[in-house]
Amino acid sequence: MSTLTARAAASQLWTSASLPPETLAHLDLPDSDPLPSSFHLGPLAQSTVGTCALAAAQLLALRTDAPPTNVSVSAADAAAEFRSEQFGTLDGKVGKVWDELVGVYATKDGWARPHTNWAHHKHGLLALLGLEDDATREEVAQAFKLVNASDFADLAMERGLVVTARRTFDEWDAHPHGQVSLARVGGPIVVTKVSPREPKPLPPLSSRRPLEGVKVLDLTRVIAGPTAGRTLAAYGADVLWVTSPHLPTLPSLDADTSRGKRTIQLDLRSSSPTDRATFTSLLATADVLLQSYRPGGLALLGFSEAEVRKINPDCIQASLSAWGLDGPWKDRKGFDSLVQFGTGIGEAEANAWEEAGGEAVESKPLPCQALDHASGYLLAFGIQAALYHRTITGGSYTVTNSLLDTATFLRSFGRADDVKAAFGRALETHKELEGRGGIEVMRGFEGKELKAVRHAARFEDAQVGGSGAPHGYADGVAEWL
Repeated sequence: MSTLTARAAASQLWTSASLPPETLAHLDLPDSDPLPSSFHLGPLAQSTVGTCALAAAQLLALRTDAPPTNVSVSAADAAAEFRSEQFGTLDGKVGKVWDELVGVYATKDGWARPHTNWAHHKHGLLALLGLEDDATREEVAQAFKLVNASDFADLAMERGLVVTARRTFDEWDAHPHGQVSLARVGGPIVVTKVSPREPKPLPPLSSRRPLEGVKVLDLTRVIAGPTAGRTLAAYGADVLWVTSPHLPTLPSLDADTSRGKRTIQLDLRSSSPTDRATFTSLLATADVLLQSYRPGGLALLGFSEAEVRKINPDCIQASLSAWGLDGPWKDRKGFDSLVQFGTGIGEAEANAWEEAGGEAVESKPLPCQALDHASGYLLAFGIQAALYHRTITGGSYTVTNSLLDTATFLRSFGRADDVKAAFGRALETHKELEGRGGIEVMRGFEGKELKAVRHAARFEDAQVGGSGAPHGYADGVAEWL
């Protein structure tokens, strides 16, 4: 694979979205890589945050009939935003992100990694291993030693659980789903004009907020999708984050990723016709539907891509999945940590770590949830590109990304030549980031003090962020501003 710089990657993304090439001159990406890894995470962060911000500048220029404002994204700021869940605090406390059973386990023939942050995934895994709900980590480790990694992961995934076996890059590239992913064209974010429509101009501006008046329904959870929604909100969109009262939550993450949004709760199941009617009413006038259901999941609730297009053909439908929309694993669930583990990234990072003098480990995770965060900014970028094209030429659009496509994109940046120097970089501390003005303070869930990472992009002449945070999961009203 070729090696990408932040500038080259930004140009590639911009060109793939068919946006005006001259606008790239307004993007500054000062070169450095502050994250300790053999992978070039700094350029990944800069290029994804940078193109996302530049797309906002492009829309602002379109709406004001003026040249695009200049945008700058430093590697340090982009890296900090890629670690937002590590920095965010609620009443001075960093939230718990990982369940106690999450980790890597030895099997009869290799290694496996389950994801147990959701209670139903955890209980399902323990039942499949023949264990009680209160099983200890030691008991789980003993049970994993009795199974084959790939066979058990396949069985777990077939039952709606989330487990992957460890693979090398060579093993993943030879895997049937790996071959499908490598053969995909269009890059990590695909903007598709599904059908022709008349152009739909955005409403007049009353501020310098690039997405003022854009209405977004956000049906996402965890990090990647909510980051996309948070970014659109920072640029001025009216983002309604819709959660369901019957689904589990992650308050420590949600307090951070809900910044700038309004929150409502609706049950979209057929047993709740009033909530479904409310959602349909909102959808009828939305500009964007952003969702991270497993492929086909939203369709099972009666809101397939075709049904949404009948309700509102101008609505841009943006979808995030773990493994992509085609291939043998397309229906599987997944998370950043499992995509890293199952596609060779964790094994490659572990080998580089050992080469740099570190203690031998079976798999080493990246120092941040890079796939999640990059996917979030790629989605927000693609949505803004679709808004631009909808305004200029019209059309009904879809925007798609998967964590796997983002992992493939990361590999295209190449690897560090000097792994000892790469792993020698020190992670920025909360105190250091706060000391250089990288933390903003507001009131979040339950009115508690929320400290969170400021948006990495610096605009020369645009209003970004500063719209506060909700105080809970149903803090708004189910209507557009």
